[in-house]
Amino acid sequence: MRYPKTIAVIAAGLVLAGCGGGEPAATAPPAQSGTGGQPQFDVVRSAALSTSAHDRLLGAVFDSTNRLFAAGWVADGADHMMAVTRFQPDGTVDTGFGANGVATVNVARGGKAVELARGVVVQAGGKVVVAGPVEHDPAAAGEAAKDTDIALARFDKSGRLDPAFGAGGVVRLDLSTGVAEGTAYRGDTAWGLVRLTGDRLLVVGSQVGVGPGRTDVDFAVVRLNADGSRDTGFGAGGTALVGVGPGISEIPKTAVELPDGRVVVAGYATVDDVVAPVLFRLTPAGALDPSFGDAGIAVRPVLGNVGEAYSVALAGDRLVTTGYGKDTAEAKVDLIANGFTLDGALDRSFGTNGTTRVNVAGDDDRGRNLVALPDGRTILVGSGKPGGSNIDAMVVRLQANGGLDTGYGQGGRKLFDVGGPNDAFFGVAVSPDGSRVAAVGYLGRDTGGDEKDDGAVLWLQP
Repeated sequence: MRYPKTIAVIAAGLVLAGCGGGEPAATAPPAQSGTGGQPQFDVVRSAALSTSAHDRLLGAVFDSTNRLFAAGWVADGADHMMAVTRFQPDGTVDTGFGANGVATVNVARGGKAVELARGVVVQAGGKVVVAGPVEHDPAAAGEAAKDTDIALARFDKSGRLDPAFGAGGVVRLDLSTGVAEGTAYRGDTAWGLVRLTGDRLLVVGSQVGVGPGRTDVDFAVVRLNADGSRDTGFGAGGTALVGVGPGISEIPKTAVELPDGRVVVAGYATVDDVVAPVLFRLTPAGALDPSFGDAGIAVRPVLGNVGEAYSVALAGDRLVTTGYGKDTAEAKVDLIANGFTLDGALDRSFGTNGTTRVNVAGDDDRGRNLVALPDGRTILVGSGKPGGSNIDAMVVRLQANGGLDTGYGQGGRKLFDVGGPNDAFFGVAVSPDGSRVAAVGYLGRDTGGDEKDDGAVLWLQP
């Protein structure tokens, strides 16, 4: 295990300002959020982590008191740092957390645009843990400079790195040595982070496959104890490796813990030239559960060319995923949601023959994350393209049976123009009391000029 050369919590000026709504139109709100202990609903706001640098928000979670944590990254020159910000229940920034509401850590100082926080959870005592990929060695040259590891950082309730977690608040997982294959380079990476029963942590990632000459990656699911140490009672030394087949690279996304302690992990892979959702179920000991799918793994093509699974949730008595897909190589992608039975079969009673599609205007639309509501409905977030080159952040609400909730927005979906040409929501969470949902993402510039990307947040009423 290697530890970061430099760890720091630095000040970042958090900016809250109103952004115009996209579809339907929304009036920019005043600088303050909400009244009477509630945030202002259905109006997207800028949540810039820095007044001068690029930043984005990618993950969201509520604590037991309805405070929202949003995680992502902020630029430090050409370098990236993990970042997390905390909001009060009324939607205002909690300036008592970190520096002006933002806590950051630069695990691989001197690297490039790799380090970021995708997963975020809250442990007992209000401690927040973030996880994502980082550079293996920022000082390396050539192909070695592309190698990546997985890092987790824990902040205490005041926003300081918690020395009781890992080494000085950081755990670094070096699962494999990266390899090049043609123009591709594959190293360790992580997307999902789940807080399990007992405050343990489950990291959903991937690593280079074990064996001579392997250049493909396998799912790597790592379970950690509450203090960040490896849980050696899970898989092999704390890691469960799962592969779909020889030479196939799996793309890890997220996982959900079931009431009995088993976990279902979701991602996707290209099998027989079709990109298909991949779900697998692990026992509490980290072994594949043979009662799920085919010997524990369910590879379920849903569209003719592409059907990705970016996130999974337990919605009532079924599993629901979201992502994007298309029928042919020439087509544009639609946001998709798929229903699966608890044993890994495609649930044909969900949506239309197992799939719900959202096509805004015949162009690219994407699902990035979802959350299940107590009544079995789901809220999906991502992006939609209403026309031209502009991409807006999007929220979709589905009924329990997978049908679009036509009482929401325009036929079950709403677009939000955050202010840039490439906007999106990537994270979503529902509060413990069920009173609100938060979506987080970013205003994406993609201009190459002086304008910068900024985080964004939206509160919704379920």
